[in-house]
Amino acid sequence: MSRDRVVQVALLTYPPQLRHELGAEMTATALEVAEGSRRRFGRELADLVRLGLRARATRTARTGSRRVIADGLCLAGVWLMTLDLSTLLSQTVRGMQDPLLAPASLVLLGIALALALVGHDRVAGAAALVWTAARLPALFDHHPTLKLAVLAVSLPSIVCFAALVIAPRKRELDLRGLAWLVIPATLVATLGPPKYEQSPLLLAVVAVAAILVVVYAVAMLPTDPRVAIAGAVPLSAVGLGAPGAGDGVVLLVIAAAPLVLVFTVTRIRQLRRAAPL
Repeated sequence: MSRDRVVQVALLTYPPQLRHELGAEMTATALEVAEGSRRRFGRELADLVRLGLRARATRTARTGSRRVIADGLCLAGVWLMTLDLSTLLSQTVRGMQDPLLAPASLVLLGIALALALVGHDRVAGAAALVWTAARLPALFDHHPTLKLAVLAVSLPSIVCFAALVIAPRKRELDLRGLAWLVIPATLVATLGPPKYEQSPLLLAVVAVAAILVVVYAVAMLPTDPRVAIAGAVPLSAVGLGAPGAGDGVVLLVIAAAPLVLVFTVTRIRQLRRAAPL
């Protein structure tokens, strides 16, 4: 990997806006200062990461816990849409027949996801809530004696979609966000075919990508917990729908989102006390 690419990875620790504004200048400076010396280059990378994490922590403290949690829930809503759409499309590819796989339902969810990706959080959240409400009768038909359990499993999605409506992220319309649709497309291509036809290469790519996201979320948790919140909420939703609700591991999975939210509030309070704003 070239030094330029390594610096670009280190700059991911900076807030997006600051990275876009000063990324090119910081990259050029780091490469110039460290030219011809691996040791100096290592020190420059360490300084970039340290300053980037400090910048994120400062911005997180200024933003406040309410906005950070709202942003995390909005991002979680997008991730939940992605997972739901990928799962339903994969089932469709396998030839499954079910009212939950109705084309109109899939189209509505796909539109909601696309709107969220380009910056229309509020409209996307409203569409996702309509999609959730429309599929509840079919879910109740599938589990007539477990209606409360169905509602409990749906609750994380409802909360996140409502966050998109009530507290949307402040973003400008950007059609380039549609490029993220490659994620559900990849998931469908990986998991849609029967197991004996699934590509080991695609499975490995998806697994590595998931691990990298987890590592990034954990690494950024003390300074910017938005990604950790976005990952913890779907994890808790999976736990709610898993068999053996009394199992210790399942309970720990269910508790992922509450634990991350509590940590977020506590950490932001610490940051604000350490750097009065």
